[in-house]
Amino acid sequence: MITTVLAILKPLLIKGANVAWEHRNQLSLYFKTKFWKYRNSDIRFSISGLYKIQIPDTNEYLLVLNRRIQNQLQPVGGAYKRFGDDSLFNKWGYKPDNSKNGLDVDEKSSSDLRFMVKGKYCVEVLNWFDTGNERESDPKREFFEELVSTKILDPEIFCNIQHKRIRRFSKNLIWSEFFSCYEILIFDVFEFIPNEEQRKALVELSMHKTDLSRGFAIVKCDDIEQLRLVENGRQIARIGQHTKLIINKNF
Repeated sequence: MITTVLAILKPLLIKGANVAWEHRNQLSLYFKTKFWKYRNSDIRFSISGLYKIQIPDTNEYLLVLNRRIQNQLQPVGGAYKRFGDDSLFNKWGYKPDNSKNGLDVDEKSSSDLRFMVKGKYCVEVLNWFDTGNERESDPKREFFEELVSTKILDPEIFCNIQHKRIRRFSKNLIWSEFFSCYEILIFDVFEFIPNEEQRKALVELSMHKTDLSRGFAIVKCDDIEQLRLVENGRQIARIGQHTKLIINKNF
C-alpha cells in the first residue's frame, strides 16, 4: 500500500520541485518581503518594455534621447501604462512616482508602471503583472510617440509594425542611490521586425551624420558596451545602462 501511494505521489513531488526551482527567485522575494526586513519597507517598481531596433546587416542600433535625463541615449520604449480603476493599486497602498522618490508624474507619464508599495505586497504586484490584465503588453505606443510622431521615421512607411518578444530581465530588491530606496526592475525586450521598405528606410537613416538635436543616434555595439557615444575623441552622449539588454547583456 505504502509503495503504491509513493508511486502515485512521486511524479507530483518531482513536478512540485521543478516548479519551485523555476520560481526560485520569486520564492526568495516572497520570503524576504513577507517575513523579513523588507516587509514594511517602501519598494519602488519600474516596469518597462524596450525595442531592439537593429540597422539591417550591421551591428548598429537606433537609440533615442531620454526626455527626462539630459544627454542620455537609450532604446525606444519605456514604462508600461496601466488601465482600469485604482482599486487594486489602492489596496496595495501604492504611491506614484514623485520628485522625491522617483521621476515625478506629468501628463505623459500618468499611469506609468513606476510606483511604490510596501514590501509585503510585492509578490501580489508581480502576480498581477504576469496576468497581463489592465496594462499595456508591448511598447508600440512609445514607438509611435518617440519615432513616428517626431518624424524620425516616415509615418507612412512605419504606420504598421511587427515585433517579437525576445527576453525578460528583472532585478529584485536592489538599492538605488538615486531614489534612496529598494527597487524591483522589470524589462521586456522586443525585437522590431521590419518589412523590406522599412529595412531600406532604416539603412538610409543610418547614413546620416549624427545630430543629437534630432533626438536620436545610430550607435555601434561597442558604444553600448562602453555606455557612451564618442565622436572625434569626445564623448557627446551617455548611454543608459539598461541599453545593454538589447545586445543580450545584463547590467
